[in-house]
Amino acid sequence: MTIRRLTLADAPEFRTLRLRALHDHPADFGSDHASEAAKPLSHFITQLADNHVMGAFLDGTLAGIIALEFKTKPKEAHRAFLWGVYVAPQARGRGVAAPLLDAAIAVAIARATQVELGVRAGNTPAEALYRSRGFTEYGREPNTYIVDGAPCDSLLMVRHRA
Repeated sequence: MTIRRLTLADAPEFRTLRLRALHDHPADFGSDHASEAAKPLSHFITQLADNHVMGAFLDGTLAGIIALEFKTKPKEAHRAFLWGVYVAPQARGRGVAAPLLDAAIAVAIARATQVELGVRAGNTPAEALYRSRGFTEYGREPNTYIVDGAPCDSLLMVRHRA
């Protein structure tokens, strides 16, 4: 497995995997599949340029993604936000998620003193992974998303630089 920052040349493969995540797990992401699928490739290129997006590659194929947004305002520059975490079904159980998260944490804590994320309440595997890497819950956001008429809460988690 290779983990690296995605480049603009990776945009088509990033778009494909991101859209699959939104389609297969609509309650886990703020973006929705239909809106994102209608956007041109340039939108995904911009996401790669504006964020630190990393990918895990298995046998040369993008199998997992994770992104960091670094806050830029002076009063918020100590913060990074983790988003867009997804591992393709065929790569699950192959040791992709933890090293991908570890790589993102290493990048985040090199620039920021705290890393924040939101995870859908009830997404037990994701919650467990984040907790195993030092994230703690600091709040719960009720009704973060409404998907097919059902409310979805988010657990808000943070990890501080050691």
